[in-house]
Amino acid sequence: MVTESRQQVGILFGFLALAAIVALVRGVAGAQTASGRIAAAVFCAILVVAFIAGWIVMVRRSARLEITTDAIRYTQRDGQVSTLSRQSGDELRFVQRLRGGRIWTLGLTIAGTGTVITLGFFSRNAVRQACRARGWRFDD
Repeated sequence: MVTESRQQVGILFGFLALAAIVALVRGVAGAQTASGRIAAAVFCAILVVAFIAGWIVMVRRSARLEITTDAIRYTQRDGQVSTLSRQSGDELRFVQRLRGGRIWTLGLTIAGTGTVITLGFFSRNAVRQACRARGWRFDD
């Protein structure tokens, strides 16, 4: 079983929390009035708490990639499962997918099929190593 990279999750949410803290300090220091300082402090404090809570949720309920000789099963945080079956082939490929019109994400697919598992915060090397250990091949 391969789990999401805690390092990648930590870097993302750490950066977001740090940016919110910097905005908090600059907003409070730069505000002209007491109500402006209060508004900046409340807004940025809410962002800091939201980013820290998001980080905790991502770490405690991480997605899983279960790799067997017969199939690769991706279990999302909400419990939804996507599967790549060896019946469709055993040659895997990493692909880039466009999500939301602007964001590129890394995916895993069986060459020649349209089914793609979005990898999100999984380490590409860990996925490749686990798949090869179970007899899957990569075309690249």
